[in-house]
This record gives sequence, structure tokens and C-alpha cells, in this order.
Amino acid sequence: MKPSPMRRTLLASLALAPAWSSLARAQAWPERDVRIIAPVPPGGVVDLSVDNRAGAAGLVGTKAAAQAQADGYTLLYLHSGLVTVQAMNPRLDLLRELKMVARLTKSPYGMAVRADSPYKTAQDLIAAVRANPGKLSYGTGGIGSPANLAVELIEERAGNFKALHVPFKAAVETVNAMLAGQIDFTVSVLGTLVPQVQTGRLRLLGVTSRERLATLPNTPTLAESGLPGFSFESWGGLAAPAGTPDPVIARLMQVLPGVMNTPAVKELSQRSGSVIEVVDGPTLAAQIARDLPVEQALVKRLDMKPDQ
Repeated sequence: MKPSPMRRTLLASLALAPAWSSLARAQAWPERDVRIIAPVPPGGVVDLSVDNRAGAAGLVGTKAAAQAQADGYTLLYLHSGLVTVQAMNPRLDLLRELKMVARLTKSPYGMAVRADSPYKTAQDLIAAVRANPGKLSYGTGGIGSPANLAVELIEERAGNFKALHVPFKAAVETVNAMLAGQIDFTVSVLGTLVPQVQTGRLRLLGVTSRERLATLPNTPTLAESGLPGFSFESWGGLAAPAGTPDPVIARLMQVLPGVMNTPAVKELSQRSGSVIEVVDGPTLAAQIARDLPVEQALVKRLDMKPDQ
């Protein structure tokens, strides 16, 4: 599972981990470097301070973190895609094997078409798909990717929303395919779409957040566009091995807001279309418990299989 712009943003922010030491200098922890295992392939600045453990769609790195010594010196970069991995794979139990530290970012997706598309609004596109089942095509970063799941949820909500899914290896490939006229629309992370919208090559029809975004105040939500109550957002955060002491988790929660609110991290977040929002471990655990049955139902309906 390749890191999305949102994931790279979070990992880049965690690369600022040396700031943790200065914030926590008077504390018993940390007394040495903290290792962050990222269950994604290496790439970019984050490799300097993050231990990349790719494989089996994130299962390899997640298991490595869960089995590490529970002393607060090994953490896992946790993202919403791992909930899908658990839904496909009974070998993983996030809430049993890990202790949630915090959710740090969330990232809504956007629905977009080419600038010369006849579809001016999300309502136009949804109506066209419903009127022509299976004739319009859309691209995502792969079968079972968050964007794929977002479209499947749109289908459930809209009813008779049957579009042809064209999976690619990465979100940026879907944009290139759409610009080349190979697909009709895409749902993707905003960090991939917004630069092309700004150059006038794409038209952003709607966002999947619950409310309009401050950075895109004129773009309606899909909930405003005929899908009442609809929302879908990826997220990223941190977890630790299940036995990690509570005082260490509490200290992390003291430090993380300061790390996430540095100007560099804020700039990275805005550029990628993600939103910084630090919430505690119990809140994140409750979110995973709510999301897992939804993911399991989608996995079953789509007959998705885990990577080996």
C-alpha cells in the first residue's frame, strides 16, 4: 500500500521527532530516540527517521510494531487503510494488538472531472451515472483503496449508481488518465486534485467531508449534493504495542499537539489537503470500532482478498 500525500504529510511531520526531546527534556521518557514503524514503502524525506516496513498491504509493518517491546520507544504510524486490511485479514486485530495513541490528521476526498466535462455539479454526474448504468468510468488508486471504498459508499447511498471501476497503481495515475480522456471522473485525495484544478485542467465537483472546507469554501460537500449525511475521510495517527504504559501514552499526547502545530507541518498539511486534528487514543479506538463493520460489509460485497 503506497503512501498517499496525506500519509506522507503525517510521516513528514513525525520526522520532526527531535522536537519531542526538547519538549520532554525534563521527563523520564524519552531518554533515547523513538522509532516509528511505517507499514508503507519508503520514499521521501521521512526515511531519515521512520522505519519503513512494507508488505502484505501493511500487515508486515503493523505486526512488527505490535510485537515490539512495549516501552514507548517503538510506535506505529497507523492509517485508515489498515482498518480495511483488518476487514480482509483475520490475522490482524488492531484494537487487541495495539494501544491507540492519537489520531493526528484527517483527509477528505474530492470528486472531479475534466474541465471540459459536461458535468458541472456532483448532482449532474450522479444523475448521469444513474441514467447510464455501467457506461461512465472512474479511476482510483486500486481495488480496495480508500477512494474505491468511497465510491462504493456513494453507490450505496445514491442507489443505482453503477460506474465502471478502472483501478490504477496510484492516485496521480487516475488524474493523468482522466486528462487523457480515458476515464470520466475520479474520486481522489485533494492533494492530487487541487493543483490541476488551480491550473484549470480539472473541475472539482464536491468534497467528501462532513462540512465545507475552509480552504475550498465554494466547493459543496457531497452531502449537499444529493447524498444527505454522506461523509468519508481518511485519517492518520499513532499507535503503540498493547502493553505500553499509560504514562508514556499520556506524555505523547502532551507532546504531539506541539509537533503537529509547527509552521512546517501546517504548510505540509494544507498542501496535501489534509486537516490537522489531534484526538486521543480512546476516541480513535471508538472510531475504528465503528468503521470496522462498515469496511467488513464492503469487503464481503466486493469479494476483496488480502495481499499475501
